[in-house]
Amino acid sequence: MNEQQVSDLLKALAAQTLAMSEQSKAIQQLAESSLALVTAFQDALSDDLEMTTISDLEPTYLSGKPRR
Repeated sequence: MNEQQVSDLLKALAAQTLAMSEQSKAIQQLAESSLALVTAFQDALSDDLEMTTISDLEPTYLSGKPRR
C-alpha cells in the first residue's frame, strides 16, 4: 500500500468514525423520545385504570348479578 492509499484510507476511516458518532447520537435521541412517549402514554392511561385486588373479586354471572 503506497502513501496515497494510506492517506485516503485514514480519511475514509475518519469520515466513517464521524458518521458513526452522529448515528449513535441520533439513536440515543430516538431512544429518549421513545421513552418519553411511552411515559406519556403510561401517565395518560393510568388515570383511566381501576385498581382491582383479589378481595374485590366476587363471582358474577354474565349479567353482572352476584353469584352466591
